[in-house]
Order: sequence, then C-alpha cells, then structure tokens
Amino acid sequence: MKMIEIFDCDGVLVDSSHRYRNLPNGSIDLEYWIENNTPEKVAHDSLLATAADYQKSLQDSQRFTIIATARQCAAHDFEFFRSRLGMPQHIIYRKKGDSRTDWKLKVAGLNRILNLRQFKNRAVRLWEDNPVTIENFRRIFPHWEYCYIESNQGR
Repeated sequence: MKMIEIFDCDGVLVDSSHRYRNLPNGSIDLEYWIENNTPEKVAHDSLLATAADYQKSLQDSQRFTIIATARQCAAHDFEFFRSRLGMPQHIIYRKKGDSRTDWKLKVAGLNRILNLRQFKNRAVRLWEDNPVTIENFRRIFPHWEYCYIESNQGR
C-alpha cells in the first residue's frame, strides 16, 4: 500500500443537501440532520463528481480508502454506501450521543487507524468540503495532501 485516501461523505461524495440546514450561527443543525436521516430521504441522495475519484481509489490495490463522515450512520446509510458508492476499507462515523465537532470526531477516528504499524509513513490525501476541518487537520497533519471540494454543506 502506497497511499491512504480519506473522503468526507456529505458534500464531497454525496449530495444530501435536501436533508441539511444550518443554524443562525452558520453551524449545521445536527438535530435536523439526524431527524432527516431516514431510509426514504437517504434514497434521494445523489453522487457528486468526486465519487468517481473515490471509486478509482477503491479499485487501486495500492490505496487504502476511508470514508470519514460526521454522519450518524444507520443500516440504510451502509446500504447506500454498498449499493451506490462501494464500500471502503474503513468508515469513521458519529456514534449516537457524540456531539464533537466534525474535525475532532474525524481526527480521533483516524488516529486509531493511522497509528497502526502498516499505516506508518504512508502518503495521505484528505478530500474535504469543510474549510475549518482542513485548517485544523493541516495544523495536526502538516505533511498530508488536501483536496478542498467546494460545497454548500461544508460548514
């Protein structure tokens, strides 16, 4: 394995904006998001252009592909990944009751994996639509490659 590819989901791989809204302070309305995470509404999510890069990564035996999302994933989310995107080698997602910010959630999940011997000293690329997440990741992981994806969901 030569590279680790980490993809955010919403706004990077998947357009789920029909289930998304912000609070007056600009942050995501997490309660609204969780309330609208139903099988019927997830079925209306669509793939974005970056999904093609993700799927190429999945096909490359030299890459370890991760989805790192702030979503609280249910069975229907995993089914969407399986049937529409393809399953990555690993998924980091929000557990019920976890209210950490996007970047803190992802850093914690990634640290558990990237500290394993087989992942030491590998090139890492993060695909992300949240500028705050990228800013914080750059502070912690300055040698990674970052692909900022413009999105109406990355706040």
